Amino acid sequence: MTDDAFALADLPGSGADRPPEERGGLRLSDAAVAHVLEGAARACDGTAGPKRPRAKATVRNGRIWASLDVGVTWPGPVAANARELTRRVRAETARITGYDVVAIDVAVHLVDAPERDRRRVR
Repeated sequence: MTDDAFALADLPGSGADRPPEERGGLRLSDAAVAHVLEGAARACDGTAGPKRPRAKATVRNGRIWASLDVGVTWPGPVAANARELTRRVRAETARITGYDVVAIDVAVHLVDAPERDRRRVR
């Protein structure tokens, strides 16, 4: 590309010449926020399961109400993992979306940890 290249945003009247607060807004759909919740949960330590996490979200006026269905490995500190997962998902979702997370209902399902190969003496 040359130095003479330009983007459509550089054209007058396209928005680049106006302050951000005058350009309009962005509304995230319920499904988009649910994907953010699932990604945040997947990134947490101790989560497991082939079909989890699953989330549902309702977004209204920049506020989020959500439910999250997540698998947590067993044996392990399930209650502590669930608390930490809820805290991290809430913080990460708020950071990514810029919305206030009003409530997250978390359903935790126990998933057996993968068996480690045990050495046997012959």
